[in-house]
Amino acid sequence: MNDCFSPSIRHSLSPPPTALIVEGILDSASAGILIYMALVDCLAADFMHPRMQGNVKLHLGANVSLLIGAGLMSLIAKWA
Repeated sequence: MNDCFSPSIRHSLSPPPTALIVEGILDSASAGILIYMALVDCLAADFMHPRMQGNVKLHLGANVSLLIGAGLMSLIAKWA
């Protein structure tokens, strides 16, 4: 093998498995927070619109559509 790192340096640079697990958990938590904030920003304007506030059927339809869409995205994510 012809590379510039000796085996001892390469071994000392690789993080332990616990550090990788912690990094993965923190990355997923931050991604979840970003997705939540984007969802709230996108949907808040639609759900707080006066036309939506005054119509119960429209509000219920929007909530059901949101839940169906989230379920379908979860189903798609299962295959990805």
